Amino acid sequence: MNGKTRLSAALAAHPDVLEYIISLNPHDFSRLRNPLMNKVMPPRITLARVAAMVGMPEQELVEKVMKIAGITDDSLSEHEEHEPLPQSPKEKPQWLKTCDPEAIKWVDVTPLDAHLGDPMPPINIAVNTSKPGEIIGVKHMWEPQPLFDIWHAKNFEFWSEQINHDLWHIYVYHPAS
Repeated sequence: MNGKTRLSAALAAHPDVLEYIISLNPHDFSRLRNPLMNKVMPPRITLARVAAMVGMPEQELVEKVMKIAGITDDSLSEHEEHEPLPQSPKEKPQWLKTCDPEAIKWVDVTPLDAHLGDPMPPINIAVNTSKPGEIIGVKHMWEPQPLFDIWHAKNFEFWSEQINHDLWHIYVYHPAS
């Protein structure tokens, strides 16, 4: 088990892993108690991403999950070096500073969030069908860090800001080149 291990594999290792993960960030992870969210979210998230989301060293999280699961084989805890995970930049990017706010195409997934539905399909449709130069705005109750990995792989740029405790605005830019 290491940072590249999917949360689904960690959860399958022992039932107590779920409550431990939830305890790290109840606001974001309590939705894993919902059967639908428990089915669709864990395969999308690595332990490295969970660690990043809660501000914990990756190896510490892996070791704690292994301890809870009763895994004592140290060879399963091999730490692998990898590039840092994509994160939202601290500063608002130039493409957002200079855009026409009226041109941003918004997707509001907060109603899905409130009912613990899967917000990924409407977000993916909007982002994947965007045209070069377009900006998609996403209203979400959480910062969807697992999507940062997908957008980074597709060379999209993104920036997120927390509006209040239960509202984030995430901007996804489809570069022209």
